[in-house]
Amino acid sequence: MAYENLCMNCMREKGNDEQCPHCHFHNDSLQLPPFLPMHTVLQDRYIVGAVLDSNGDGTTYMGFDTSTETPVHIREFFPDTFAKRAESGTAVLIRTGTENEYSAMLGSFLDLWGKLLKMNGLSALVKVTDLFEANNTAYAVSEHVEKAQSLRDYLLSTKGGYLSWKDARVMFMPVLSTLATLHSAGIIHRGISPATLYLYPDRKIRIAGFSIPECRTVNAGLTTEIFPGYTPVEQLGVQSATGPWTDIYAFAAVLYRVLIGSTPIDAMVRMRDDEMMIPAEFADKLPDFVIGALINALQVLPEDRTRNVDDFRLELSGSKVAEFQSEFAEEERARRRAMYTQAAPEPEVGTPDEPTRPIQRIDDAIVRDEELISEPEPEPRRRHPGFIAFLSVLIIALLAMIALLASGKLGEIGFHTDSTTTAAVQDEIVEVPKMVGANIEDVEKDKFISGNFDIHPNYVYSSDVESGIIISQSVEEGQNVPKGSTIELKVSKGPEKVIMPSGLVGSTLASATAKLEQAGFTVQSVEKANDGSQTSGTVYATSLTGGESYDKGTTCILTVWGEPETETTTESTTTIGQGIGEAIDNILTPSESD
Repeated sequence: MAYENLCMNCMREKGNDEQCPHCHFHNDSLQLPPFLPMHTVLQDRYIVGAVLDSNGDGTTYMGFDTSTETPVHIREFFPDTFAKRAESGTAVLIRTGTENEYSAMLGSFLDLWGKLLKMNGLSALVKVTDLFEANNTAYAVSEHVEKAQSLRDYLLSTKGGYLSWKDARVMFMPVLSTLATLHSAGIIHRGISPATLYLYPDRKIRIAGFSIPECRTVNAGLTTEIFPGYTPVEQLGVQSATGPWTDIYAFAAVLYRVLIGSTPIDAMVRMRDDEMMIPAEFADKLPDFVIGALINALQVLPEDRTRNVDDFRLELSGSKVAEFQSEFAEEERARRRAMYTQAAPEPEVGTPDEPTRPIQRIDDAIVRDEELISEPEPEPRRRHPGFIAFLSVLIIALLAMIALLASGKLGEIGFHTDSTTTAAVQDEIVEVPKMVGANIEDVEKDKFISGNFDIHPNYVYSSDVESGIIISQSVEEGQNVPKGSTIELKVSKGPEKVIMPSGLVGSTLASATAKLEQAGFTVQSVEKANDGSQTSGTVYATSLTGGESYDKGTTCILTVWGEPETETTTESTTTIGQGIGEAIDNILTPSESD
């Protein structure tokens, strides 16, 4: 095979043309640093192609295995905050002072992909075929399947954007078995979403999109990749351990999206004000046990959530075992609530035409013993909309706790406190130190600060302040405040990233400018000499690569075909125009993909 004629985007033969006839990718496009140049060869075997995606712990490239002569995906470990590319364009250099962190994360990368390499027999897992070290980093190679698409793209292509439970259960239940095996091996995905689940041509879903834990946990050292609506609070800064329940929340959120047709409300928003609902039009079509399983798996606090895949699978199957476990768990929650407050009165029954059903509410589940997939779809039972006792009791209990905490009377309901000690703490005054300019991780580790103040970081994008650095504090330094006072910290997330639009070559200058500005880029344009064979005012090339990620506000230079030169154009003008065109050609080449 003539590898020089391979398209670097789809790895099919393109012939001698630079634009691929299959995917329309412009193969003379530049792959800008810090990404590997296209046509780079690894291990004398793998050809590196165009970037497919990139996050905090590395980049995935389209690739080609010359040994098997098949397209593959190549994942390069490239932690963005600890590494940079050498001028040679291939080797990875470690930033000074981060050698230990880099080594630890490289070990985590090798451990993760080494385990995945040994699990190729799992039916719902993307197949990993190779793992090796080179260029002072590591690479994982996985299969590329033609016509596979992300679940997100598939749902967007379906009528209404959602599926029935009958269709969804056949697709999703096998995935739970693979997820349970991953958990048994110590692998927590932390990024399950419609973007990381892929539907293959055989109509089966595979789990993809793996990254090391530091990439998907706030303040863990790397640029954090989260999936709004699918990422639970323990990955977003709430002090709680991650575990199987972390993936269960994300998986249940995906199932909610599949069945309801809308993305779940972000977990941190729900933590402040939980208003996630199941619209009545869907609630009346779903079996009660499915709603119950979603409710238990989508609890905001990890300790209230379904703890393992086996329990979640039982609940989704409507098993009696799951019913008994749920009753026991509810009794335990009721026992704990009784420690804080007396039971609230039974709420009034809602009206039959109640428009929506809160996700927190649960009716008596329909019980089934048979295996979920092997039996026919049960007729959904129309449920009474007034089953809100549990939610009402829980809300009233929480409100009572807040009131008691505010009044200082918590000891009256079982938490005995020393009034002398409490008074002393309340009277203690401490001076607020300067936190602006410091790294949020250092501040949170500072014993004086953590022991005297309640720190609440608020992360915002900033093109001027380095990621992780505190921009401002709600209480100025030098102020004397009571011990335990809350201080809000505005912390930089670094520059906001935006995606360069594709398909601009050939469009008009006005159209391309509008798309770029809408995406968050600033735009400049230069003209290219036109001999009359080109349409004036259309884009010839862009200085940035379509589909790549850049800092918001980055300038994109559009090279635009100028007006055709006429015979009346003076020699000096023609010479200058040609000089500009030649200079531009030396700087810019077409770099757009359709």
